[in-house]
Amino acid sequence: MRNHEGAPAWVMTPEMELYTAAVTTLLADGYYERADERVERIAALVRQVPARFVAQLAVYARTQMNLRSMPLLLAVELARVHSGDDLVSRTIDRIVLRADEITELLACYQARNGRQGQPKQLCRLSHQVQRGLQLAFNHFDEYQFAKYNRADASVTLRDALFLAHPRAKDADQ
Repeated sequence: MRNHEGAPAWVMTPEMELYTAAVTTLLADGYYERADERVERIAALVRQVPARFVAQLAVYARTQMNLRSMPLLLAVELARVHSGDDLVSRTIDRIVLRADEITELLACYQARNGRQGQPKQLCRLSHQVQRGLQLAFNHFDEYQFAKYNRADASVTLRDALFLAHPRAKDADQ
C-alpha cells in the first residue's frame, strides 16, 4: 500500500484506522484531506468495525483524549448503523459532559442525516439518541444550562428539551 505521497505505507486494520482518524482530527481541512472527506471516511469506517468498538472509542476520545466533536460524530454515526439494544444511549450518556454538547450532538445528527432547516426537522429522532439525551440532561443543573444556552445556535437547549422529553431525576430538578 502507498500513502498520499506515494511512499510505501503500513496497512492498518479498519479499527486502527478509525482510532487514528478519531484521535488525530479536528474536523477541519488539512493538508491531505478536506474535513468533509475525513467525515465520510470516518462514517465508512464506523460501518466496518464492531459497534462496541465505536462506542468504546467515543467514550475514550471524550474522557481520556478530551476531544469534544469527534465523540459526538462517532455517536451519531453509531446511531445510524446500530440498533436493537441500549449501546447508543449509554454511549451518549457517557460522552455528553457539558450542557452545550447536547445541542452540538443534535446539530451533528441533523447535518449527518440530511435534515437541514429548522430544528423541527429533527422530529424523527432515533429512539436511542433520544434516550441518551434524556439521560444526559440529568447531569446538569440550572447554572450549567444557563451558561451554555446559546440563542443564536442552530439547535437550542429549548429545542433539545422538546425533542428529548427528559424526566427530572428528583423534585428539585
